[in-house]
Amino acid sequence: MKVVIVGNGIAGNEVASYLRENGSKEDIDITIVSAEKFPEYDPCSLPYFVGGEVDRGVVFRKTLDHYKDKNINLVLDNKAVSIDPKAKKVITEKGDAFPYDNLVLAHGGSLFIPPIPGIELDGVMSCKVLAEADKLAKHKGSKAVVIGSGAIGIEAAEALKLKGYEVTIIELLGWIMPTLFCEGAARFLEKEMRGYGIEVYTSEKVLSIEGKGSVSSVKTDKREIPCDTVVVATGVVPGRPLAETAGVKCDRGILVDDFMSTNVEGIYACGDC
Repeated sequence: MKVVIVGNGIAGNEVASYLRENGSKEDIDITIVSAEKFPEYDPCSLPYFVGGEVDRGVVFRKTLDHYKDKNINLVLDNKAVSIDPKAKKVITEKGDAFPYDNLVLAHGGSLFIPPIPGIELDGVMSCKVLAEADKLAKHKGSKAVVIGSGAIGIEAAEALKLKGYEVTIIELLGWIMPTLFCEGAARFLEKEMRGYGIEVYTSEKVLSIEGKGSVSSVKTDKREIPCDTVVVATGVVPGRPLAETAGVKCDRGILVDDFMSTNVEGIYACGDC
């Protein structure tokens, strides 16, 4: 049986580990296809790496040798772009085709990039994936604006503060971490963050990121904030487009039943997607 898993995060690796532990190396052929260049890592640890609290190596959950030892074919830096459910093949951006008997979609989500003028400037980064965290850790700046105040935004702000940055958080809604906390709890956290030296502005809309080639400031509907670094933390969008190429039903994310099966035979989904 050939099993192809799209996505090398925690969800996809849990599937691969379970299959390998509950079957022999001979009767299940496992391939993991990943758009990223790295073996499995813990995305929740990235802010601690950026802030210098842990070494880069600590973020990794597995080494390349792990996949070899478990007889798992790991395909890195090769994004899956379409699925042919009739031929039962996954096609990648490099034109490779991976046949499957069962397919597991575990490719997570992508950072929501708001249509803000100037968002393409040098100095605008995120902290969701390791490649971006690497850029942020190496970046030489002193004043940062974090757009968005979810968990990633708050942790990125704390990491940059530890690195010696002046940090400002801008949140469009009425209080920080609005999907997690009620207003009372959020106001308490906001007060603590200000006491820590992080400025917080809520009910404020970012209009543009200014600069010639690189960031020089962020303009909102209430003020202009000089900065040399912008971290975009405006939320994650579940990865639907790949599933939709196979006719898989989606709502906000991929729809599954109690067994994580989609409406298309042989295709399953798990994780943030």
